Amino acid sequence: MTSYIKNLKFKSILPFLFVFILSACGGGGGSDGGTYVGEVGGSIAANTAPTILGAYSNTQVACCYFEPNNDYFSPEGITSIFTVSASDAEGDSIAFSVSGDDASKMNISKKDGVNEAVVSFILTPNFESPEDTNSDNIYSFNIIVSDGTLSSSQAFTISVIKDTSADTASAWDGVLLKNDTYKPYEKYGTSYNLIVGALPDVTDGFVTNVLNIANKMLASNDSTNSVDRDLLLNNFNQYNAFQRVGKTNMSSYDPALNNDNYAGWDFINDNYAVVDFIWESTYRSPADERTKANQINAILEHLLHTITLIFDKSYTSWGYEDESSALVLAMNEAITGGFYDPSDNYGGLSDSDPALYKRIIAQEFAYWMIVTGWDLKSLYAPDASPEWTIINASEMETKLPLAHTLFKDTVNGVLVNPTQAYLDGLTFSSLPTANAAPPTPNSSAVTIAVSVAANNAGSGNVYVIEGTQKKSLTLEAGKTYTFSHPTAHPLRFSTISDGTHSTVGGYPSQELREYTDGVNTSTAGSTVIEARLNSSHAHHGTTLYYYCSLHSGMGGSITISD
Repeated sequence: MTSYIKNLKFKSILPFLFVFILSACGGGGGSDGGTYVGEVGGSIAANTAPTILGAYSNTQVACCYFEPNNDYFSPEGITSIFTVSASDAEGDSIAFSVSGDDASKMNISKKDGVNEAVVSFILTPNFESPEDTNSDNIYSFNIIVSDGTLSSSQAFTISVIKDTSADTASAWDGVLLKNDTYKPYEKYGTSYNLIVGALPDVTDGFVTNVLNIANKMLASNDSTNSVDRDLLLNNFNQYNAFQRVGKTNMSSYDPALNNDNYAGWDFINDNYAVVDFIWESTYRSPADERTKANQINAILEHLLHTITLIFDKSYTSWGYEDESSALVLAMNEAITGGFYDPSDNYGGLSDSDPALYKRIIAQEFAYWMIVTGWDLKSLYAPDASPEWTIINASEMETKLPLAHTLFKDTVNGVLVNPTQAYLDGLTFSSLPTANAAPPTPNSSAVTIAVSVAANNAGSGNVYVIEGTQKKSLTLEAGKTYTFSHPTAHPLRFSTISDGTHSTVGGYPSQELREYTDGVNTSTAGSTVIEARLNSSHAHHGTTLYYYCSLHSGMGGSITISD
C-alpha cells in the first residue's frame, strides 16, 4: 500500500445503502472449550465460553453489507467496517482479538465499559493495490472472544470492491443554467461535483470565468492520485460543496442579503458546505479590487477556501483544528519563521472564538501555500505582505520544508495549476477602465438621445426623449442603456422623484438620494446604466427616476421590466 493512503480520513459518499445484521450462527464458528467446571465457595460453578451476538454499522451512513456466512462487502476507501458485540453467561469481561490469514491487516478495538469492539482496517483499503494475502481484495480473518479461560471464534471475510461513485463527476459543460434550483442563486453550473451558484445580478461572463477556472483546477493529469481525487470529488457530493458568487460586496446589497429578503438564503447556508463569496468587482468595489490581477486572485482564493474545506473533511493530513495534522504543523512552521502572520486580519478572533480562529488561519494558510506552490502568488497577489511573505515555490521549498512537502505530496495529486497563460487570457467585462468611454451599443446595449426644451406645462426646462417631454421610460433588465445628453444638464438616476432636489421621504443626503448601482458617469454628456431588477434599493420596487443633477423638475420615471 502506498504511503499516501495514510492521509485518507474517510469516504462519505458511497453508491451503497444497506444495513447489515450479523447472525450469531454465521459460518466458521468454533470454540476451544465450551464449558469449564470449577469450585467456588464450596459449590460447583460452571463457566461457558462467551459468544458473538451480532454487529452493527459504525457510521450513520451505511458503508457495508453482508451475505450469509459472515461474508462482507465494502467499497474501497472505508476503514472502519462494523462493531461486533458479544456476551458471557457468567458476566465476565470479554477480550477481543483477531487471527487468520489477513489478521495483520485488521484491527479490533474494544469499547470502554461494554462487550463490544470496533473492527477496522489498519490501512485504508485500495482496490487497485490490495493488501490481502491472496491479493484478490478478499480479507479473511477470525474474531476471537475470550473470558480469560474459555474462548470462541467466528470466521469473517471482507471483500473490497471498486468505488465507482466518482466516475460520474465531470467538468462543467459550458452551459450556464438559470432557474430556482439553488435560489436565491439563479444562475449556476457544476464542475466535478462542486456547485458554483451566482446571485441574479452577477454577469454571465463572470460566472463562466469562475466555472472554467474550477474546471482547470479540478481536472486530472499525469500527476493525479486517483484515490485521493475520487475521495475529494465524492465528498463534494456528500457535503454539498457550494461556491457562492455575488456582485461588489456584501454591504452593497440593499435590502440586505438574508432569508427575509432572499428566499432560500438560509437553506443553502444550512444544508450546503459554503465558505464565502467570490465577488465580481464593479465601479462600486474598493479601488484595490478593481484590477484584473486582484479579480483573478479573488477567484483563486475563494475557490481554494471552498475546496480545502472539503480537504479538511477528507484527509487527516489537512485537519484544520488538529494540532498534529501536516497542515497545522506546516502553518506553525510558517508562523514561527515569520513568514505567515494572520494576526492583523483575524487576531481578535483568537480571544472571542478560538475554534473559528484556528479554522480561518489554517484555511488562509492553505490558500497561500497552494498559490505560492503554483508560482501564482507574485503575479496575482504581490502586495499581501506582511500576512504572507513567501514569493515563489522555490523560496517555499527552502524556507518552509513542511509546506513544500505537503504541497508536493497532496496538492499535486488532486489539484491542477490553472497556469498564468490561461488566467491572463480571461476577460472581465464588469471591471472599470480608467477614463473609458461608454460601452459600444450592441444587442444588449441601447443609446437614448436626450435633449432639453422649455417646459410646455410650466416654467423652466425639461428633458425631451423621442419628442416627448419628461417621457416615462421602460428599460429591460440585463441591458445597458447610454443616455446621451447636453453637458449643461447632467442626467442622473434616483429611487425618488427629482432625486437630489427632493426634500421628502426622509432622505437627508445626496448620497442616499442618488442611485449609482451599475451607473457610469465618467464621460461628460453621457450617462450609462445597467438595468437591474435585483439591485441595491430593490426594496423601493422596480421604479427609478431620471433627473438633472443641476436643475430641478426636468426628469421623469423609469420602470425596469423582465
